[in-house]
Amino acid sequence: MFLSMSDKQDYYARNKQARKEYQRKYYSLNKESIQRKKRLEELHDPEKFEARRAYNKAYYEKNKEEILKKRAEAYAKSKKLKE
Repeated sequence: MFLSMSDKQDYYARNKQARKEYQRKYYSLNKESIQRKKRLEELHDPEKFEARRAYNKAYYEKNKEEILKKRAEAYAKSKKLKE
């Protein structure tokens, strides 16, 4: 069965929260392994590592305002929950 593009978008929108929770849980369980692989890759292929750093830096500079806004919102939300 093939889904139309709008059906696919609908599916992903409906399951966004569950997907984020799964990704967060997966990362927390595998954080050390992921970091170890990144360190090994950095030693093995420094050019790839530098390319990734350059991309991340450019992305941050391009989207800095939006990233900082989301961080501030998340911080305010977490602070509000603690009160």
